[in-house]
Amino acid sequence: MKRIEDYAKKGEHRDEMKALRLLTEAYIDMCGISLGFRTVVYCAAEAWVERLAWLDLPLSEMARKEPLVCLMPHITDLYKPEIYDRYDIAGMGDPELLAACRQIIVEKTFDEATTEVLCWGILKATEEKEELSQEVEATAADGTQLKGVLTEQSCPRTWVKMTSPFNGILIWKSELVRKPGELLLQGYEDCRCLQGREQEIRALYSEYQEALRQQRNLSMWEKDRVFDEIFATVVGDTTLAYPQKLFREWFGMEFFDTFTCKDPSWLR
Repeated sequence: MKRIEDYAKKGEHRDEMKALRLLTEAYIDMCGISLGFRTVVYCAAEAWVERLAWLDLPLSEMARKEPLVCLMPHITDLYKPEIYDRYDIAGMGDPELLAACRQIIVEKTFDEATTEVLCWGILKATEEKEELSQEVEATAADGTQLKGVLTEQSCPRTWVKMTSPFNGILIWKSELVRKPGELLLQGYEDCRCLQGREQEIRALYSEYQEALRQQRNLSMWEKDRVFDEIFATVVGDTTLAYPQKLFREWFGMEFFDTFTCKDPSWLR
């Protein structure tokens, strides 16, 4: 009997859109039939979406930003959202996914081509991921040299940690950004923009303080949402993660700390 690896070697050379069409059709076939097999197919297809996201095909931009379920109606007309969006997938660990994939091979659930792309996707989905620590550099429009470290680059998110000129600032975007230098540039511009809005931020800070003083018994999640709601007009579209840290460093402001669950000193 062929192993997962044997099928995957052939599947690796398949066209991305052909592979996704086969797997979407397999997913449809498993709706109402097998939750486990449906989950295996979905996880395998996600690996192909990641591969598609690095290309310049018609659905590549969508693949960089949207989950697989949003792509499926564009992959094949057979996928009807009003019917198949009702079906879910299960939480399966790597050993379970591999075991279910072997069962699919034994039972010959799908044709050869589908099994090949399924096996390639499952091997990619379950392989050990290397921790990223890639240096990134860019030059801002004002001539400033920017440096950072790329820590994650996958569907559907990319993270860069800026090290210069602002040290330790986390920049992120909920999509696969193929050129992380562009994200570094955007993070720098967001920093400059926020620094120039100090007066507006201080006015909102007074509003934030009043809100927390009046609602001392909020849960940690509710306290976190107070910041999001009050500062939405300032940080709603920013690429900067946890801007509270920046406001503390730049303007001496204290906020509820989500990571330590500590209230600001002025609230104690």
